Amino acid sequence: MEKDPHQLIEGCAICCYAVGANTCYIYIRGEHTFAAGVLERALRDAYESGVLGTSVLGSGFRLDVTVHRGAGAYICGEETGMLESLEGKRGQPRVKPPFPAVVGAFGCPTVINNVETLCNVPHIVERGADWFRSIGTDERNTGPKLYAVSGHVERPGTYEFAIGIPFHELLDACGGMYRGRALKAFIPGGASA
Repeated sequence: MEKDPHQLIEGCAICCYAVGANTCYIYIRGEHTFAAGVLERALRDAYESGVLGTSVLGSGFRLDVTVHRGAGAYICGEETGMLESLEGKRGQPRVKPPFPAVVGAFGCPTVINNVETLCNVPHIVERGADWFRSIGTDERNTGPKLYAVSGHVERPGTYEFAIGIPFHELLDACGGMYRGRALKAFIPGGASA
């Protein structure tokens, strides 16, 4: 969102076109003010250039995209909690069914995706499914993955690699353990040991 916001906007536009949605909300936690500002500037650019608005790229398809800054509650990561927050209510999960695809935001059918997934969409459309499947460690784990690394490593941050890379490769990319200290434990979030 901070370095290539148009990638996300393009992914949102493709997704909305595919499902016939004319309204899109990008929900972002309120404390991420820099990323929200970057996104809002990119949205202005997209409207000015005709990528969004009353006729996306002259196609006759209308799409409006809004950045919605949420209160930042962890529970808003759950899809129905996020919908409640988006509607101005306390961010608490809804009882399912009905599922968001049937009754979602403001009582309308709603598709919910994460930013990482939506950012892959333009690349898949441009390069094809075979290209996407070629990234990964085996046929069950395909595509790129963002790994957030924190703690006592030399270079904490977010790294993009093929999904399913061994943990030691990810640790090497981070420069290893801080000041050469020994690894005591880690919580895997997609990397394999």
